[in-house]
Amino acid sequence: MKKLTVFAVLAAGALVLPAQAKTRHPTHPASKPHTTPSSCTPRAVGYRAGGTLVSQGLTQTQGAATATTSDDRYSDSLVVNLKKANHHAPTGQQSFTLDNAKVKFHVPDRNNDGKRNAANLQTGDRVTLHGKITKLPHHCSQAGFTPTITIKKVDFHKPKPTPPAPKHES
Repeated sequence: MKKLTVFAVLAAGALVLPAQAKTRHPTHPASKPHTTPSSCTPRAVGYRAGGTLVSQGLTQTQGAATATTSDDRYSDSLVVNLKKANHHAPTGQQSFTLDNAKVKFHVPDRNNDGKRNAANLQTGDRVTLHGKITKLPHHCSQAGFTPTITIKKVDFHKPKPTPPAPKHES
């Protein structure tokens, strides 16, 4: 009788367990690829680069009639030997065309005319460029894409002084 009871309990458990088992989730359809044409459009991000001045042909386009320099705008060409640039922008000698960009001259009055302007710039002055650069999202790659750099602000500083040579004692 004991064997029959044990067998009956096991048989009842075998019938109850499949009824309580969880059903599996249905398979989901294949997801869309993450790279769609609309998500791979270039976007403008902040650009900052710095280096030394090679040459410039800046002309003042706005603010010449006022005494303040906060409204001054400059246009034309600027060639800079870039040492640092963010967003994988190119370094080395780069040419830029400014269009009504703010320019600040933190250089001394080298021509003694009482003004800080483009006439006081020399080759080797430090240059900092601020603006926007077009960039593709990380998951996109388009053959032949060239980033576009738009400069909105330029700062000129005098060159850093060269440190004195170390003295050797004999």
